[in-house]
Amino acid sequence: MLTNRLHSALPHMTIHQNMPLSPLCTLGVGGEAEIFVAPSSIEDMKTLFAVVMNEGWPVYVLGGGSNVLFPDGLLHGVVISTQNLKSIEWRTPITADIDAGFKLSGIMKALRERRLGGFEFAAGIPGTLGGAIVGNAGTGGHGVCELLENVITVEADGSVKTWPDNEITYSYRKCSLAEGKRVVVSARMTFRTAQPKDNDVLESYLLRRGSQPHGLRNAGCTFKNPEGSSAGKLLDECGCKGLCVGDAVVSDMHANFILNRGHASSSDIINLMKLCAQRVYDSTGIRLEPEIKILGPCSCV
Repeated sequence: MLTNRLHSALPHMTIHQNMPLSPLCTLGVGGEAEIFVAPSSIEDMKTLFAVVMNEGWPVYVLGGGSNVLFPDGLLHGVVISTQNLKSIEWRTPITADIDAGFKLSGIMKALRERRLGGFEFAAGIPGTLGGAIVGNAGTGGHGVCELLENVITVEADGSVKTWPDNEITYSYRKCSLAEGKRVVVSARMTFRTAQPKDNDVLESYLLRRGSQPHGLRNAGCTFKNPEGSSAGKLLDECGCKGLCVGDAVVSDMHANFILNRGHASSSDIINLMKLCAQRVYDSTGIRLEPEIKILGPCSCV
């Protein structure tokens, strides 16, 4: 049994069974993880990942839970959280090694304390560095990838690999490191000395975030922007604002946000996504692609 093997290989680590998932994601939905673990070091991650991969179990890597949708019921497999990998070590006055579980808001705070800039575009983006790298998070034409010197991953066999930036390819909301079975555990990032204009740039990004809904649980943008267009604009023009399935509703403030009014299920959100995507396709012929990462046996739109 996998839990016995994990206890044997990592006797100091807590192995959770039937772990509730809804508190672990910003949408507040989902059933239970068959097995949940949160290693506190890269060495533990190496051992853990090798054992799980050798046993052939499905693996789901969880960062801040800000862009994921868990299924209702039991999620078969192992959910590995990076929440305990959250150190930052400065190598030079402007370069730092940052663990995957470090929150983007924490990076912003550390930069302000050191009077560094170049990360203003991340203002208001929730989640952790690992998830931001794998999903190439960013806005306004800027993204986390611009600041990377290298990324360290644990591979399926438990080995550690360092990926120089020139060996990683990025596109809109995609990163080559997301392909294959591996876990991003840390990255080396280089920033720059703060400039007088940085405060104005920061305020502009925060103002943009202010046009997005707050107060109810959500997972950020539901769909990716199609090339040359805006998902939010398409959804708005197709009359999706206010549509609801169960307790899931499309925001009246921004049509690319689905909100949990309190008791939505994963199925509610999936069905509402399908309804919205179908409306856009019927009206425009454009197929929207989910930006939310749908985990487990959820059927995609």
